[in-house]
Amino acid sequence: MVTPRANNKLKHKGAEKQIQTQCLEEEEPENHGNEILDNPSLDRDLVKKAKLQKYDESMGPKEHATMMVGLSGIPVSPCYRDSKGGVYFVLEKASLVAAYVGKRYQILNPDEHANFLQRNNKNPYDYRPDIVHEALLQIMGSRLCMAGRIHGVFIRTDEGILIRVEPNTQIPKTLGSFCNMMAQLLQKFSIKSKGNRGKLLRLIENPVTQHLPVNSRKIGLSVSSPKAVQINDYLAAANHDENLVFVVGAMAHGKIDAEYVDDLISVSALPLSAGTCLRRICVALERNQKIH
Repeated sequence: MVTPRANNKLKHKGAEKQIQTQCLEEEEPENHGNEILDNPSLDRDLVKKAKLQKYDESMGPKEHATMMVGLSGIPVSPCYRDSKGGVYFVLEKASLVAAYVGKRYQILNPDEHANFLQRNNKNPYDYRPDIVHEALLQIMGSRLCMAGRIHGVFIRTDEGILIRVEPNTQIPKTLGSFCNMMAQLLQKFSIKSKGNRGKLLRLIENPVTQHLPVNSRKIGLSVSSPKAVQINDYLAAANHDENLVFVVGAMAHGKIDAEYVDDLISVSALPLSAGTCLRRICVALERNQKIH
């Protein structure tokens, strides 16, 4: 049995507890979720802040956003785009023929697929992806590219497929990794960089001239050209306001058959590989533009 005195003490404690709870509720800030969004009298900045907070919470913890950088793709090389007239390269007649060898879709090359090519009566010298691989390594690894003067690289294969390679693409060092990358490109039509920061390689429509700037001078290189020049003197006499487009053959033998070139020159009396020819061009451009 509860006495009247004990009953008064319980009532007194209950009243104190209610008062404390009320004070705590008045001190705590109100939830800025749906109440702020529904209240038109609040400041617009608070409403915007609440919306952003609500959006961030719906995206999940911040740790998951940072983990997205580790997605598979091609690494991006450091490249700083220059606003002046740029340099473009077009690699013609590149051998990037893909076929199913066994159960794998692969780029054919004579080192790994000699038996396959022999069974199908194919000339191994016509399947040389190592040439375009070396050419890309020379272009992307040059100081000219690091300085941001190269604005685009295009590859046109024997089969007429046109590929655009962004200058900040990091080309694999080994031929096997390069062939795997190109086989994936021919299947998926584009390859993105790590972290989904854009497409580094993609298939585009022919002709290549529609992807080149209007104020560009297209220069073809061939050992059979009657116009032999010293590359340093040739570049010194060129118009620096024009974009220079160098068209180089990426095949084992033969010459480029590009009707869109404005000038066909020869930089050596002896036949040069595509990589050696491109290295000469890049070094001469670096000297001409004083890139150290």
